[in-house]
Amino acid sequence: MTHYARLTATRIRPIKGGHIYTPYPETTTHDIDWVAVERAINTPDCRIELNNAEKRAASLLMLQAGYTARQISTQLCIYQRQVERWRHDGKPLAIPPHNPGCSTPGCDQPHRAHGMCVRHYDSIRKAARKAQRTEQAAA
Repeated sequence: MTHYARLTATRIRPIKGGHIYTPYPETTTHDIDWVAVERAINTPDCRIELNNAEKRAASLLMLQAGYTARQISTQLCIYQRQVERWRHDGKPLAIPPHNPGCSTPGCDQPHRAHGMCVRHYDSIRKAARKAQRTEQAAA
């Protein structure tokens, strides 16, 4: 039996040609880093450590692109049987991204950064800059 780590993955390319792109515009959704998934798929001799959710997403994307289960198991260093399980489990590729509202009480606008909407985030940044300027002027 051949150990998968010893196999070179230079022969593995998408059958339809080109790169496989991830379906989400965000770089991360929940526990999936889509940049790492895309890199693991499109770089044949690159060994990137992926968590289980990322391996599952990568294997499903590769299956859609026309890879065989054996090619996927070689590329991602997972068992071929696991790829077949993921193929037939019927679960979606990833959980749809959840866009929570602003964390400030009484505000239901979508969040921008640090759990706050644009208005609250900008007001906190302006207050921090103002405090910094006052400290510099006092010094």
